Amino acid sequence: MSGVITLITKARTAVYAVLVGAVVGVHPSHATNMTAGVVLEKMDAKELFAYVYGIVDGMAYARFRKDSLVAGSKQEAGMKCIYDWFFEGETDTFVKVEAAFRQNAQHVPPVIIATMIKIECGE
Repeated sequence: MSGVITLITKARTAVYAVLVGAVVGVHPSHATNMTAGVVLEKMDAKELFAYVYGIVDGMAYARFRKDSLVAGSKQEAGMKCIYDWFFEGETDTFVKVEAAFRQNAQHVPPVIIATMIKIECGE
């Protein structure tokens, strides 16, 4: 039975990938590694902010889920730290993220942002 479920899961994933590719116009033969350098080169300021915010938002929610599962109840401190870091820092955190992207252009953006979050908010 688990083999059937695995097969269904793989098929569903493939269908989603094709649908997303069709919607956004990305095809495997034209795919580019989404490094920080590529992101800086291809996105304008508004797109870049939305992209970075999406990563931060996803990481904040993942932190909330992880902390809550470990504790057995809602734990928002880690998530709050991430949001505070991004939106209420002493200086413009987005400018720091852009600088980190420039310094680490060969790495993917989520890794760079995760490292920055870990320094500020722990794991």
